[in-house]
Amino acid sequence: MSSVISPAIQRERRVKLFFFLVALLGLFLVITQTPNLLISFLLALVTHSFLAPVVDFLERKRLPRVLAVSAPFLITALVIGLSLNFFLPTLLIQLNELQVSLPKYFSTASGLLTRLELQVNTRIAQIYPLDIRGTIEPYIVQFTEGFVKKLPSLLSNSLTVLVLTPFLAFFMLLDGRDFIRRLLTLVPNNVFELALNLNYQVMTQISGFIRARVIEGLLIAMIIWMGLLYLDFPYSLLLASFAGLINIIPYVGPLLGAIPAVIIHLANSGQSQELIWLLAIYGGAQIIDTALIVPFIVAKIVDLHPVVVVLAVIIGAQTMGILGMIISIPLFSALKVSFSAIYQHMTDFRS
Repeated sequence: MSSVISPAIQRERRVKLFFFLVALLGLFLVITQTPNLLISFLLALVTHSFLAPVVDFLERKRLPRVLAVSAPFLITALVIGLSLNFFLPTLLIQLNELQVSLPKYFSTASGLLTRLELQVNTRIAQIYPLDIRGTIEPYIVQFTEGFVKKLPSLLSNSLTVLVLTPFLAFFMLLDGRDFIRRLLTLVPNNVFELALNLNYQVMTQISGFIRARVIEGLLIAMIIWMGLLYLDFPYSLLLASFAGLINIIPYVGPLLGAIPAVIIHLANSGQSQELIWLLAIYGGAQIIDTALIVPFIVAKIVDLHPVVVVLAVIIGAQTMGILGMIISIPLFSALKVSFSAIYQHMTDFRS
């Protein structure tokens, strides 16, 4: 039996592959270039990752797809709405108070940098004098001024995201599978199985990673919040939320999450006993994270070498800032799965 593929079939495959890649590129550009759509899409993907297993379970119980999606979606929306109603006023009050006190905290941070620079230069000034304050201070000034000036627009964008996110999440759950099936119809028949397998592996990897990291961040935020409440520390909810969010960034996240609390403590009182308690709260949260949460929840969902993780975070930071640092790990993990599947497909095909 001849294995020669006719020119007409080869041309059809090239055309289908071209339109498939164009469709993917178009989707990517629309999501990344439309204001607020990327954040809304990522948050909708988080919602989808948590609710999709529930929706699939209800559908296997012969519940119509619309009801299987609507029931857990409405319950989740109700829980989130009640949580926002409870936490959001406190967060806004603390955010406004922090905005007023930022100059004081900036002055404290500047003083810390000056003292650090003096201590370092007393030891290595003859070898390589450092200008830590001159290097870091412009970034702090830029961030502080930008935060104050952009706060109204940030709040406005947040409202837009709050509207877009549930809309996208609902239709991801309702029509996501049909949309992917229609998209995969553009794939040539000779790579259809590969594309189907890739879609399953990538979505499983990303969904598992999202669920694990969100649960991890929530637990870290809860632990730190309870500790700060015990100390009667200012901005406790805001600082705990920041620590839980920034903890998603590997290695540097826990350190960055503790810095604002330390600066606020030094600016307000500077008592050594409270500082010890403060460091114990953040350090204890990270010990619990490392010893319990990561092994049992995150578990090796993303099987990447530590060097690759660091490089991914650096590349993400250089291209998209904080958001890039957060999404870099699942993206690199998806790329790894994709390259492995493609390599296996090509070697199996040639054999």
